[in-house]
Parts: sequence; structure tokens; C-alpha cells
Amino acid sequence: MPLQLYLSAPILVDRGYDYQTKDGQQDTHMNIKRVFLLLLAPLFLAACEQDRITAICEDTPQYCVELHHDSWCRFERTALIRARRQQATVPGDESDYHLMQTLQQYHDCLEPLLAIEYTRRKERKNDKLEAVIHARDAISQLTASTAQSDYPHLLLWHWQYQGSQRAKARFIKLANRPEMQQPDLQKALAELLTLRDSQAAEQALHHALALYDKDADIDTDIIANLLTLYIREKRYQEVWVWSRVLNQLGHEEPVSLDRMNVYAHFNASQQQQMQQQVEDILEQLAAGTYHRKQ
Repeated sequence: MPLQLYLSAPILVDRGYDYQTKDGQQDTHMNIKRVFLLLLAPLFLAACEQDRITAICEDTPQYCVELHHDSWCRFERTALIRARRQQATVPGDESDYHLMQTLQQYHDCLEPLLAIEYTRRKERKNDKLEAVIHARDAISQLTASTAQSDYPHLLLWHWQYQGSQRAKARFIKLANRPEMQQPDLQKALAELLTLRDSQAAEQALHHALALYDKDADIDTDIIANLLTLYIREKRYQEVWVWSRVLNQLGHEEPVSLDRMNVYAHFNASQQQQMQQQVEDILEQLAAGTYHRKQ
């Protein structure tokens, strides 16, 4: 059949008893439009975000200086610009910490690129080198100016990046303060306590899980740390239960349940009871009502 005739000929599709009505055709077209819009949404959002960043740099250029200019590490650069503006408009420990985070992420993204040899446009490498140097200087200045802060995240920063024993001791001492009642801080507290006080570490990990609200995205590393503690202490019932909780929550490195079963053998009745514990824990975590049974 000639191409023109083929294109103009009616297309007949045998749908059995389910012939597509006019309403069905409209529904199909609407579904296609929805999919098309969903695919375009990230592009529109990225373009809008770039427009907003361009406006920030035009209105307040001080937030955009000493940065590289090409498309590498775009998201890190955008986050840094916003963190600079936040620190200037809402100064304080929280803004300082957020700026230190974004500076470090920006630095860590750019630094590996310095090993790339630009044969045609060496100014690109120089551009990134200068940005990395400025980021290091800014981190050093913030590190010095926040050395005596008791803000928990800054204390962690000084311990993790500067090895400050003062910051580590102070962080542990603040364990029961209201500002420490966040899952990530309780997880960090447990990691500091694991070798010196495993019971306190276990309590911190359970407390971290109890701090999550309904339908929150749970950091499964908290459960992985709890599982590691139970394996080390040969508490095999807890190993059985929490290995299954961990897998059900989609941890990026699933636990081999067969390997866990090597540690101890449980009869059918015991397994049924422990499986009920697994389901109770998962239900509580989803509802934001987790509490540790004593």
C-alpha cells in the first residue's frame, strides 16, 4: 500500500468485546497528557530554579562570588548560594551549620574535577581551583568562629572533621537536651557510645526510632546499627526480629536471612511470635507510635 494511502486509511483495532468509546478515547488522551506533564515537570522546575538563582545573583551578587561558572556541580552551587543568603538574613548556629555543610559538599564535588586536564580551555580548571580554595578558606573561617558553640550539629562537625575531644564530650553530655531530640542526633550519639556503653547506645537507637512521625522516611542505618549491636552481643532473638524489620523497610544492603538463621535455631511457635513482633514494629513505625517494649 502506498505510504499516503496507508496513513489516510482508517485504523481498525480488534478489542474483542471492549470497543473504545468516545469517552474512552478522551480518557486515553487525558492519561497521555498526564504522563507528558509528569515528564516535563522536572524540566520546568529546574528552569524555574535556575531563574530564581539568576535573580538572586543579580539582586545580591555577594552570594554568588568566588564560585565556578560551568555546569558541573550545579546543584551544590545552587545550595551554597541559598545557604549564604540564609546565613546573611537569618544568622545563627543553624545557618552556620547549614552553610558549612553546603560548603563541604560543594568542595567535595569540585575537588575531584581538578585532576581532569583541560586541553582546550584551561581557564575552566583554574576557575574550579579558585572556587575550591575559596571554599576551603570559608570552611576554615566558619570552623574557627563556631569552635565554642553548643549547637549539636556543630559539635558533631567539630568532632568528625576536626577531631575535637571537647566537642565530642560536650555532645554526649547534652544527650537529654530538647535540641538533641532528633533521629539523626540520637543515631550519632549511639555511634559515639557503642564501644563505651552499649546499653546507652541501644537506648539512643530505640529513642531515635521513637522520634519519627507518621509516614516519615526512616533512616534504616539506625536499624542496621541496632542489628550490629545485637549480633555482637549474641542476642539472637533480637537479631531474627530486626533483620526482618530492616529488610521490610528496604535497606540498601538487604540482610541474608538464611545467614542470620545460622546464629540460632527457633521452632515454629517461636518464629510465629517473633514474626508478630516484626509486624507490630513495622506498624508502629508507619504510624509514628513506636515505643520499645521492656
